[in-house]
Amino acid sequence: VTFFAMFHAAEDSFLRWPFGTAIRLIRILGLFFATLLPALYVSLILYHQEMIPTDLLVAFATARENVPFPTIIEVLILEISFELIREAGVRVPGIIGPTLGIIGALILGQAAVAANLVSPVLIIVVAVTGLGNFAIPSYSLATGIRLIRFFLILAGAFLGFYGVAAVLFIAGCFACNMKSFGVPFLSPISPVTKKNPDIIARAPNFEQKMRPDYLNTPNKKRTDDE
Repeated sequence: VTFFAMFHAAEDSFLRWPFGTAIRLIRILGLFFATLLPALYVSLILYHQEMIPTDLLVAFATARENVPFPTIIEVLILEISFELIREAGVRVPGIIGPTLGIIGALILGQAAVAANLVSPVLIIVVAVTGLGNFAIPSYSLATGIRLIRFFLILAGAFLGFYGVAAVLFIAGCFACNMKSFGVPFLSPISPVTKKNPDIIARAPNFEQKMRPDYLNTPNKKRTDDE
């Protein structure tokens, strides 16, 4: 499997190519939110307040006025609670699981805000982060993003944007060195190889005549000429 293949879903092939491309772009936006949003929030609040517009900064400060915990503790409490609710919803049998996840998240978030344990802004950040994670088609990729997110949060709490950039750089180095059955994980972007027009932007089916070069298939053509 490759990184870009994890954004593909079966329904992409049954949609017109503009719709398939738009949905994939939404998934990439979800990946960005799921990976970076909490870490960027922590970095902005702790180290880079000058990048926040004044009115928004005042709103953040007002929302956090009665919260007794530091920002990093506040974020970790909500993130871990969200992970517990998600895992509990998966383990509960039948249709009760999704209902438990939705109701539990609503009740927990509202109770935490009412008790001044977390700020309302952070509830929005964690909720958007969770939605972005659910938008990733591959469960393996989504699980990896969930783990990397905690490293990014800690890096943002200690070093701000520099820490987030360092963790992303290290993760990128690992991704560049990874292989799946001898195929580089970031193919066909790194290393650059010939490719069919179906990586992120999806071309019409009649233009996808060749199989990806990194697969090293005996027959390079996807279909025979008629």
